[in-house]
Amino acid sequence: MELLIIAAVLGLIPAFIAQSKGRSFGAWWLYGFLLFIVAIIHVLIIPSLHNPSVNSSELRECPFCAEPIKRQALKCKHCGSEVSPLPSLVEIHGDGTKIAWKRVGVLILSLAVTLIIIRFFGVK
Repeated sequence: MELLIIAAVLGLIPAFIAQSKGRSFGAWWLYGFLLFIVAIIHVLIIPSLHNPSVNSSELRECPFCAEPIKRQALKCKHCGSEVSPLPSLVEIHGDGTKIAWKRVGVLILSLAVTLIIIRFFGVK
């Protein structure tokens, strides 16, 4: 029983990584639950389904045609209207990092819960 709980918690790690890459959380949780070592290696090498060149947080809507354009754009590539540029999110935060701290926190929390479960139930 304890091993099933540990496997369920460990299955969250590849599931969260896969979700951040645009993959199915549930399918990857099941994969991680059944084959954790294989799933963690697999999820680390698969490419992201998101467009790597333009992050969705770096886009905004054109006020004239409502199509997505880059935040720094001076002219809409869809309708040709001139727009005023917005500062990028990196400039707003000023830290220059794009690390997803939420994902890192979830991974650390998952590992901590796993260690607590192992300690509490005393896996033999």
